[in-house]
Amino acid sequence: MKPLTRSQLQSSNLCQNVGCRILLVLIIIVVSLDFTKSRALVKSLPGFNDDLPFTLETGYIGVGEYNAVQLFYYFVESEANPKRDPLMIWLTGGPGSSVLSAIIYEIGIY
Repeated sequence: MKPLTRSQLQSSNLCQNVGCRILLVLIIIVVSLDFTKSRALVKSLPGFNDDLPFTLETGYIGVGEYNAVQLFYYFVESEANPKRDPLMIWLTGGPGSSVLSAIIYEIGIY
């Protein structure tokens, strides 16, 4: 096997030129935007006139080997001490608003 010359080594270096670096930055931005599209911070709910007095996030979590199945979630941050309070994971079935009604009627607002 013949050793590579210096120019061959330099040309084989990925992202050496500016165009390749810009492309790499664009790929990173697109990947991060795709992740942020899967979750949203909820500021208000129908029937509640003001901003919510707690942090509510909703989104999808991919499960399985290839994240082919997406589970919808509601995340309500603790109002006391989010860094120390335990995290409860509670799953319910059904499409639509059954999750929200189950949170309200089965767990309650307190």
